[in-house]
Amino acid sequence: MTVSSPETSAGPRAVLTGANMLGAAGAAFLVLGPVSVATPARAWLVVAFSVVYVLRVVVTTYVTVQRRVTYAEAALVGGWMLVIHVTMGFVAAQVSAALDGWTVLGVVLYVFGSWMNTFSELQRRAWKARTENAGHLYTLGLFRWCRHPNYLGDTLLFTGFAAVTGSWVALVIPAIMAAGFVFAAIPALDRRLEAHYGDEFDRWAAKTSRYIPLVW
Repeated sequence: MTVSSPETSAGPRAVLTGANMLGAAGAAFLVLGPVSVATPARAWLVVAFSVVYVLRVVVTTYVTVQRRVTYAEAALVGGWMLVIHVTMGFVAAQVSAALDGWTVLGVVLYVFGSWMNTFSELQRRAWKARTENAGHLYTLGLFRWCRHPNYLGDTLLFTGFAAVTGSWVALVIPAIMAAGFVFAAIPALDRRLEAHYGDEFDRWAAKTSRYIPLVW
């Protein structure tokens, strides 16, 4: 696994961050704009969720992710994030209903998912920074419960984001995301981890769920 400092991928990281900022701006324009029928409370909640996610992307991109990032990866992930922001803003702009219990559930899922994603990455980064752990696989903290808590965190937070829009239509976003994790991202990453860590990965995989604790 190639590891490098953020500076070696400054261009791609800027593309990824810029795409998220552009998406958040698009969401704000749609949900706060003249054609929106969303209540002010829902509109500003959607804007807040987009802004918080952008801030998380900045932390992930420049602090927790130390590996090399390519322009292809930045364009793919950044483009998908831009679509997510704009979709959430567009869908919420069509909903005139007041906030309800689903909104509260959405806030809880968004906060919990954001914590799970960011905290798991920070745990791993702190462990990896110790010289005695060099070359070893991190299997502690939230990674005891499932092999990809960061992916689960993203799924939960975007499910919460979808709930806050007030429309079931927005659930297509976390559904697509979950399918991508299950059928593409997780199998590919597991193969890379197995090739790199060998027996360490096999022992961990034998007792740890991939994505949803105690389920799969």
